[in-house]
Amino acid sequence: MGDPERPSDRASRCLEAVIEDPAGSTVRHVYDPVIGQWRTYRHPAAVSPWPANYGYLPGTYNPSDDDALDVIVLSQDPLPTGTRLLVRPVGLLRRADGDDKILAVACDDPAYGAVQRLSEVPVDAIERILRWFTEWETAPEIADEEAAWAAIHAARRS
Repeated sequence: MGDPERPSDRASRCLEAVIEDPAGSTVRHVYDPVIGQWRTYRHPAAVSPWPANYGYLPGTYNPSDDDALDVIVLSQDPLPTGTRLLVRPVGLLRRADGDDKILAVACDDPAYGAVQRLSEVPVDAIERILRWFTEWETAPEIADEEAAWAAIHAARRS
């Protein structure tokens, strides 16, 4: 699928993401390439709406769930299913089952676009995400932007 970090965006450390579930959604949206459409179903474990936008990084692979690397995207507004946008990885949520999630900010977002590292993410945003996970599993550990980039480089498909 190619390099998820487009050459023109390397200076800003932004790469492309695809949104599956908008912030505030209570259902999952998954693209079905066989029919060329999005399928919707209830999230099997979540109790509360998504605390941020949820999607994936094209061109990556996570063997723990046999899918692309997942990304949680902070932005001022919910982003519709299927939105492709540039995001900047700022953290890594390490889960016990190995299905780690990249924490990122929307690069052009008025509220989060200037954020470069985990230490700049508002504490309430991180707490909201961790609280969402604890509704159905142990809270993930959170690591900084360098851990996120290491996970992305390890997940890149050749």
